[in-house]
Amino acid sequence: MRLPAIFMVLAAAGALAGTSGVVRATSPDAPPTPTIFAPGAIAGADDDGAAAFTPDGATVIFMRGTDSFTLVESHRQDGRWSAPRAASFSGQWRDLDPAMAPDGSFLLFVSNRPAASGGSPIDAVSAGKRYAGRGMNLWRVDRQGDHWGVPARLPDTVNGCPMTFAPSIAADGSIYFIGCAAPAGSLQLLRSVYLDGHYLAPRAVKLGDAGMQIRDPAIAPDQSFIVVSTKPAGSQQPYRLAIAFRTPAGWSALRDLGDTVNAGKHSMGAQLGADHRTLYFYSDRRLPASDPDAGATWNNGADHIWQVSLAPWLGAPSAAAPAASGSLPAELPWGTGNDASPAFTPDGQTVVFARGQGPTRRIYLAHRQAGSWSTPERAPFSAQWMDLEPAMAPDGSYLVFISNRPATAGGKALDGYFGGKPQPGRGGNLWRVNREGAGWGTPVRLPDIVNASPATYSPTVAADGSLYFMKPDPQSRHLRIYVSQFAGGRFQPPMRLPLPSNDGVADDVDPAIAPDKSFIVFSSNRKPAAADTNDLFMAFATPAGWGPPIHLGPSGEEARLDPDLSTLYFTAADKHIHHLSIAPWLAEHGATRPR
Repeated sequence: MRLPAIFMVLAAAGALAGTSGVVRATSPDAPPTPTIFAPGAIAGADDDGAAAFTPDGATVIFMRGTDSFTLVESHRQDGRWSAPRAASFSGQWRDLDPAMAPDGSFLLFVSNRPAASGGSPIDAVSAGKRYAGRGMNLWRVDRQGDHWGVPARLPDTVNGCPMTFAPSIAADGSIYFIGCAAPAGSLQLLRSVYLDGHYLAPRAVKLGDAGMQIRDPAIAPDQSFIVVSTKPAGSQQPYRLAIAFRTPAGWSALRDLGDTVNAGKHSMGAQLGADHRTLYFYSDRRLPASDPDAGATWNNGADHIWQVSLAPWLGAPSAAAPAASGSLPAELPWGTGNDASPAFTPDGQTVVFARGQGPTRRIYLAHRQAGSWSTPERAPFSAQWMDLEPAMAPDGSYLVFISNRPATAGGKALDGYFGGKPQPGRGGNLWRVNREGAGWGTPVRLPDIVNASPATYSPTVAADGSLYFMKPDPQSRHLRIYVSQFAGGRFQPPMRLPLPSNDGVADDVDPAIAPDKSFIVFSSNRKPAAADTNDLFMAFATPAGWGPPIHLGPSGEEARLDPDLSTLYFTAADKHIHHLSIAPWLAEHGATRPR
């Protein structure tokens, strides 16, 4: 859209000094080129933007106009989009920025319409000046069968100032939007959580540098990533699209989508398509004169809706799997190469992980304070021996980890076996250390019934105390996943996990079990993984046993789950911890998450 003069005034009034804080060198080597959306049918002579789709992708609502905007609606029939018509609830007032609820049950939009029937349009106020009829508040209109109901203004909790705009809706009903940090204050990215039928007071989203101008958020339904338009405060440069990913430490650094996507004078109005992997945005970009469509009516420098796949940034799961949100390097406190296996306390405020290589591996701790992670410190119980692969009990009361420390005091380091050969001094047994208030107790080796092999690795703990781990199969010597059920206060004899179709597979390793045992994530070289590569797989429990493993896409090992089970952490080939949202697979299989 041509940015209205009032918007420009308010943006300047709220600007703070600062740098861009956006990483520019992280877009794919060959990013896709955006294409125009529905040329001829929708893209024409007019300014269009902010395309909001129903979940089936068959209806789109977008804004049309240069300054006095109207929301228009188009339907896809027999592969073609119908001629856009004004939505039944729009046409009288200045309406813009539509955003569809992920389930399609309602639409949020921005309007200057009066807060009360018979009143005057909302005014905007900035720097002591009033701009008649130029204000913006958030409104909701419900879907009622094949038509729309009557719009209702969202409560003052959300509409705290007369410049509230650009909403985006998460699956839990929470909304991200641009609003005033305080009445008539600077414009910021805000989030209002939807809880028990009410919106909570908005809070600023900590994204990018403090002085950065952020506009037009597009939140993933599971809130695993967000796309925004950004530019440095006070800068005259164009708004550019950037993406960030959610981590336990907060939002990652913003990653610019690159010059191929960010052409033209601005790239704004981000919206996710029905597949949650296609980005729609508006831009005044034009095709070069050499393009066969350069003479099209819509190639006129007006704002039009463009589309581009986010797959290069989100990762590319198998075609049979739901879209997942990216395996990108996670943030601190594990920014060092050869950090691995982050295990969180249930409140997410403490993380335990392994650091180092081979015999120098030790376990480290970090704590989140005021939204930031402390500098990692070596755990007090991890000093002399090779300690690795920590796994937190779901209730946070103890930690299980692997160590080559001797079974009895004064002994020598445990020898191991992996990679098809003996490994002197690099064996592994399961040890437990209890959490004692703010500290930790003394590690105790688990009984011989689980530590029968000197190559027992990769523990994970279920809520009932059962242990899952890997060790060599006695016949094949290939690594397999075993489970020792915990019953009557004792571990039971380990049984090989009956994952379907693992005959002939060289290795199934590194399990991460859901607390309720409803699903498991593991690494394997089973197809379609390459013979010398371990890819990530996921299997769900069924009444008949474990379901067929699902290929998650990335290669990786030492999987760990975050406390709400929505994010998977793993070590990739670059020896850094990466993360991947598994929420889409959980949703598809109806798996539950902790409340």
